[in-house]
Amino acid sequence: MFEKLLSLALAGLLIGILGTAPVSAQSRAGTDSQQADKIKAKVTRLGTGKQARVEVKLRDTTKLKGYIGQIAEDHFTLIDPKHGTVTTITYGQVEKIKDRNHDWVTAALLGAGTIGGLLIVVVLSGRGS
Repeated sequence: MFEKLLSLALAGLLIGILGTAPVSAQSRAGTDSQQADKIKAKVTRLGTGKQARVEVKLRDTTKLKGYIGQIAEDHFTLIDPKHGTVTTITYGQVEKIKDRNHDWVTAALLGAGTIGGLLIVVVLSGRGS
């Protein structure tokens, strides 16, 4: 039982470490179309409907929350369920888009990694006695 718990904790730590990605600074002029293509790909991957909840930060620092209502070639619509507003956003306007559906997965993995690390410390310190 303890070995299974320890292996699960170590797996959580490994997934947490592998889930991070290095970021490098680049000039904005050459990457606008690349950024728009990445945003379009992410929006397409997320799909539409109430399960496609996102948080969008625009280049003018406006932050919007809601779910993706419709996806088009050059824009998508964001529906705010609290107010019922529909906002059309072009991919070039988007600075950053964050998937709000899987935040609990990140928190769970971080918690499992922390608990796993503590268990390893406890086990190793207990064997030294």
